[in-house]
Amino acid sequence: MTRKAFIADVAAASNPSIGGIEDVQIGDEGEDFTFIFTTGSGDVVMIRALATDTSAYPKGNTYFLGIDSSSAPPAFERELESIQSSLTGLTIQGLLSKTATALRSLAVGSEKDPLCLDDDDDVIMGSATEDDHPTHPGYGGQEDGDDEDDDEDDDDDWSPSSPLSDIFMPSTKVTLDPTILKAIQKRIRQDVTRAKLAGFRVGILAGMRAESMDSILSLSIKVSNLGLSEQAIEAWDLEPHRYIVLLIHYAGPYVTFQKVMETGVRQLHIEFRIGVCSYYKPSLSDAIAAFSTSRLQASDILANTPETVESSTNTDDRKFHALFISSPMNQLINDRFLSLLKIRKNDGLGWEGAKHVYNQHQSRASMPSKQPVDHSIKEDTAKRDLPPLAEVDHLEDSEDENYSLPLIAMQFALRYLIRCTEFCLVCHCKTEDSFEALKPYVCSNPLCLYQYMALGFGPSIEHSVATQPYVVDLLVSFAYASAHARSMRKYPIGMGLVVPKPVPNAIVPWPASVASPLANLPNGESNTQGIHEVNFIAAQKEVVMDTEDICDVRSGDWVEITTNDSTQEPGKNVFHFRVASYTHPHMQLINSGLEADNQSSEGIVIMPEVVQGTNAWGTPSQNSTTASSSKDRIRVKLAVFQTKFDDLGASQKDAVILSLLRNMPSINEMRAYLQATKTSGEPSFRNWTDRLCPAALGLLRWIVASNLSCIVQVDKYPGQLEGDAPSNNASRLEQKVTNLDGWVQFRFAQGAPDKEQKFHKALSAKKHTISEEFPTLFAWHGSSVQNWHSIIRSGLDFSQTLNGRAYGNGCYHSQNFQTSLSYCTARGGIYPCDAGLRFWPGSNLKIMQAICLNEIVNAPQEFTSSNPHLVVQHIDWIQCRYLFVLCGELPGIVAKGSEPNTPVDSNEIQYINQDPTRTVTGINGKVLQIPRSAFPPSRKFSVKNEPLKAKKKDDSARNQTKKQKHRSLTNIFFKNPADDDDITDESDLEDINFLIDDQESHSIVKVDAVPQTDFIPGSLDRSTITLLAPPSYATSSATNMLSRDLQALLKVQSTTPLHELGWYIDGDSIENMYQWIVELHSFDPKLPLAMEMKGAKMSSIVLEMRFGKNYPMSPPFVRVIRPRFLPFMAGGGGHVTAGGALCMELLTNSGWSAVSSIESVLLQVRMAISSTDPKPARLAKERRDDYGSGEAIEAYLRACRAHGWEASDMGDFRGGVASGSALN
Repeated sequence: MTRKAFIADVAAASNPSIGGIEDVQIGDEGEDFTFIFTTGSGDVVMIRALATDTSAYPKGNTYFLGIDSSSAPPAFERELESIQSSLTGLTIQGLLSKTATALRSLAVGSEKDPLCLDDDDDVIMGSATEDDHPTHPGYGGQEDGDDEDDDEDDDDDWSPSSPLSDIFMPSTKVTLDPTILKAIQKRIRQDVTRAKLAGFRVGILAGMRAESMDSILSLSIKVSNLGLSEQAIEAWDLEPHRYIVLLIHYAGPYVTFQKVMETGVRQLHIEFRIGVCSYYKPSLSDAIAAFSTSRLQASDILANTPETVESSTNTDDRKFHALFISSPMNQLINDRFLSLLKIRKNDGLGWEGAKHVYNQHQSRASMPSKQPVDHSIKEDTAKRDLPPLAEVDHLEDSEDENYSLPLIAMQFALRYLIRCTEFCLVCHCKTEDSFEALKPYVCSNPLCLYQYMALGFGPSIEHSVATQPYVVDLLVSFAYASAHARSMRKYPIGMGLVVPKPVPNAIVPWPASVASPLANLPNGESNTQGIHEVNFIAAQKEVVMDTEDICDVRSGDWVEITTNDSTQEPGKNVFHFRVASYTHPHMQLINSGLEADNQSSEGIVIMPEVVQGTNAWGTPSQNSTTASSSKDRIRVKLAVFQTKFDDLGASQKDAVILSLLRNMPSINEMRAYLQATKTSGEPSFRNWTDRLCPAALGLLRWIVASNLSCIVQVDKYPGQLEGDAPSNNASRLEQKVTNLDGWVQFRFAQGAPDKEQKFHKALSAKKHTISEEFPTLFAWHGSSVQNWHSIIRSGLDFSQTLNGRAYGNGCYHSQNFQTSLSYCTARGGIYPCDAGLRFWPGSNLKIMQAICLNEIVNAPQEFTSSNPHLVVQHIDWIQCRYLFVLCGELPGIVAKGSEPNTPVDSNEIQYINQDPTRTVTGINGKVLQIPRSAFPPSRKFSVKNEPLKAKKKDDSARNQTKKQKHRSLTNIFFKNPADDDDITDESDLEDINFLIDDQESHSIVKVDAVPQTDFIPGSLDRSTITLLAPPSYATSSATNMLSRDLQALLKVQSTTPLHELGWYIDGDSIENMYQWIVELHSFDPKLPLAMEMKGAKMSSIVLEMRFGKNYPMSPPFVRVIRPRFLPFMAGGGGHVTAGGALCMELLTNSGWSAVSSIESVLLQVRMAISSTDPKPARLAKERRDDYGSGEAIEAYLRACRAHGWEASDMGDFRGGVASGSALN
């Protein structure tokens, strides 16, 4: 039987069945449990039981019992001590019965509960048989002995009989020889360790044992370590401090690389999920939910399943969130990764070559007939400045054939993530667009666009509206202006949009020079075919069809109503409704956003203005002098949504886009809907069936998803309330450009994720010819509003000539604001007769003009032209920085800029020094002040040094990886703080234990013949140190556990080089099992502490570890004896208190776990002392004496009070010092 049976039995025991026993609860680590014993007289005692080896439960397991109640009579402790030796082999039921019987013998009986020493009904003595607890299907038992490798069982497996079994694949019973189990466990640890040595954080969420049939492993890396540009991080909605996490679920036994190569892909039950998390591994509940079909269902199951227990569930830091491209990445990894891996290894190809073969043979990993393989397909990385992580390849770098499958999977996932803009998000082929986008998208294949939208691979529209409403406003406004001016280059083709047929002159007054929208109807249709003349009752939203006119429409369809009022401007007389019911000739319509007699531009629904005395439908209003009944019928045109958008001509597409956008909910209305529906679950516009038609929703998704630039709002728009700003808006006010009052500002970035690196490269290439102090200049680029829809998708280019090219080919700029502003005028004059139609009616911004501010390499002598305009022919020399829009209001088109924001102290803002001969000016010729904070931190505005690239150690990540192969398993937790985040973000103890507790794992580490440390074992003179008084207590349970722990530590010490281990215990000098001397040594020589120790000729830090009589239920007390550290208040650090005690929650009752190993404790203590956060540890140069034991205890208690931790009982450690020493 296994640990799963142990957890299941504890859960079963939670139902009271033994007299006096109640409230049985499993501990956080799944290795211990507590229960309450109530005597006949009403006394209550809480008891904790720790299982020593749950993997061998029940036969090979025993228990340590301890009392958690401080008020328990001493006789209870003695009684538990007396039965300790007879607990081996007991089931949970047997343990509880034996404990209850023993404690009842001490209790004072009552008339209702007489003293009983032999409750036959309760007592289940002796070892359990296989019939008592049959082995669970799918999990191998360990009936033939205890395997040394499996002392520590960190898995959180589940019994297949539990409710969680429907989430994971059912498995069959397996029985393996112990020798095979040991070999499998060795390979698992080797694979995981290689991933750790490659620079990834590893987390064991469940299983990962040789006998486990359901396992979840996580691999992660901080976003800041990916080598991405600041613009890419911001555009991809990432945060530098968060982790990219790859979850791997083995729905069966562990799968090695060799198993993948030997087995068909469909027989390999492995699943992958990629996402982000604030912690290096998510909670177990979130991991399970990530692999379940219903996230809510999985969470509910987990909450009610005691078999799945973890230390930190349901915390925000351990929530697993989807990436912006999690869906396409999950599809790629799960559907193709293993097949591509097999092709790549068998045919000696790279990933691109394997993908080419895969596509050629339609997903067949092995070809039916051997065909020549094209080895000329190379990894196309030459044109990109890729971070090292995108180039490192374990398959090429490994020195043996024992490849780590988790490591290969993580590198594959990161390669795709970092280079995601190069590939189509659906077919995953290389895109051929000349414009290198900052955000990933689909290729030119219409089928890919359809699947991209249909499968939900694009960004969440709901999230975008909720978090960046005015950016969405900007995007929709640009699209509306582009359609109105008929200047769209690309349309949402391939999305399957079904729209109404355009009604002549219903949308805009088409000039004679432009073809009518109905000039070229598909399939030879007439202008009137499919358009019905009907009677409409506005107040009741009811259509009455002519008797002979049968309409092909059903409930749920959408229709377009066009009124015949000649007094209204075209476009303001078109309305969309959903059909609620239709029984000829009556058709009932619905649209929650339209009310016939209540139109208000101030409410959440923005409706067009109407002629005074009439309502929106052209009928007399109730309060007019010619008022008539609201039930009066008017004649209108009705068009059903049944025309394929793709079949329309260009001008017709423009007309339909305008119609859909004009009837789409406003930004305010969308936000109000999300706010109102978020309490009922994840809000979705798909559920807004009576307000937002499918075609409009599809169009909105396309507008947002096809934006390939990064746009972030800096300040408020006109009329925006203080509390209505984006959540991070306050921090961006310091990025606001000065001397440009009246314009709303947005941060603006374009180009591929490595465009910033290319810009750096261009600066570096010209460093000998450009100004060292002013390597760049700033200039304006102006363009009409209708052009910006294309600019933010295809970039600033000069593929089209819109305003002439009198000064040559290139991108035109000017450092004079008014000059560039003149190019922002719409062709034909600003806002002619149909001015109101140029604004998207749902917009808050009501954009009149738009202009961007760019940073350019300061080499005007090499431009195509530098006078009177700057004509830059090299796109890599241009970097977009800001986008400014001028807002207007109707009627009157009065420009209105941004309102004053919360003031920011200008003295605290650093502004960029511009080339005095080429300054950029704003309104009224004033020189712009451009804040330094708006630019990437890597920008130094100087080319003295080479441009900063992603961190490369020893010239390349490959060299670093090769060096890491020879590092020890212990030393990977004690690297230079600048090299990794393992010091500031401590790994969980179970993950450290997984890597270091198996002695077989040390065989993969090279043991150097010559120690690389100045520490000399055995050189400590024990007679010179002050110790706490020897303990006068001893319990067999604590003594046995300490003996096992000491033997394990000494074995590790004997097989690991000293400089890699970092700690030393002189086993021969230990005279009392409850009092150890430990020396920490071989610190990173770059640490201030190591430098000062070397200067003081000290080779180690001497610690005293004291264990109480309740160990392992209570934590050890750890203090520094020598040397003295600089106190925190004096600028010191290292988590050492002023009295020498360690300031760590791990060493308190609040943070201690009974399953923690002493080796992991030493690792954590050494890690804390090595930490430079918040300050590095330093030696106290003024004092050379040792810490006293008394001051250490008092300092420990002070630290616990200050942090709110529960201190362990210090009664065992007080009472003087060891003989031969004196308190200081």
